[in-house]
Amino acid sequence: MEDTRLSFAVWRPAEQWQTEDPAVELRMQVYARRGRTVVVGFVVSLALAVVASAFLRHLTALSALFLLSAVLTAIGGIRHQLRLGGWLKAAKDLLTGNPSHRVAARVVAHKGNSTVLAVGQTHLRVRPVSWGIRQVIARTGEITMVGPDTEGHAVVFVDGQPTPLPAKVVEAPEPTEAEPIARVSANGAEDEVPRWYATRHARIQWIPFGYALIVLAALAYDAQQARYTSLWIYVVVLVACLVGGLFRVADQVRLPKLLAAGQWRAHPVTVEAWKGDARRPFADLTLKLGVPGGEQRLVVKHASAELVANISATGTLWMVGTPRDNKSAAVGVPGHPILAPARFA
Repeated sequence: MEDTRLSFAVWRPAEQWQTEDPAVELRMQVYARRGRTVVVGFVVSLALAVVASAFLRHLTALSALFLLSAVLTAIGGIRHQLRLGGWLKAAKDLLTGNPSHRVAARVVAHKGNSTVLAVGQTHLRVRPVSWGIRQVIARTGEITMVGPDTEGHAVVFVDGQPTPLPAKVVEAPEPTEAEPIARVSANGAEDEVPRWYATRHARIQWIPFGYALIVLAALAYDAQQARYTSLWIYVVVLVACLVGGLFRVADQVRLPKLLAAGQWRAHPVTVEAWKGDARRPFADLTLKLGVPGGEQRLVVKHASAELVANISATGTLWMVGTPRDNKSAAVGVPGHPILAPARFA
């Protein structure tokens, strides 16, 4: 269900070599770095486990926790390699040697983060695809595709999303029940896909705190041993870091409320600076916002490469409300899983 009063443009890949698009190239670099990040995470977790166990002759609670973290990191790395190892090489070749094509697409089946699309007589398994991305595909009925190659690998782009999605030609699956198409509305509270994203994003912010609390519990347990009362110093430091972290993510956690605070309004803007790169695809974005009487600088916290790509492509920033009195406002793209908090600089 769509609000006909709301009309907006979004980023789309042009029919050109996709590596010429900085947002696409950035996301490809993120894919490539993920394997190295897993290796570093595994080595660091293992080293921390060894250092922690050195305090006692037997394994401490903290070293056991770090050892578990190393195992989980290794499992994640293996899954990443199995899912993306072959596709990533094929995608690099496809994106530097083939133009993209706009094609009609229909969601045939989905389970978890895996979705099968019908593109003419061909079926593509695309993953990872979240509910929000799947809703955009269902609403537009189109995707942009590069490939497939002789091995059946393809690259899929969804409107507003410069992230290349891994795709593979598969046999036609058993269809699943069609999902109702989410409403797009000028009212932030009724715009279902951004609302879903805001809720999900807010919950994700708590994950590091959950892990930190587990580390805190392990530290507290080990500190209770008479020989290691000095560990309480680390407990106090970690608690202070947790409190500081809460202030840093306050606006991210409040995204659902910021989105529900009013209606989407379009503002002409220009991108002044974005601090993101392959290591940090989410970073602070500084914009020049055209307002009566001149220009004002707006800082978008934790802005994604997707948000930057849409603003750069359209010259427009969609905002719910207006930042004032040190308070934030929600900015993003109506009907899309793209949202972030912003404040005037």
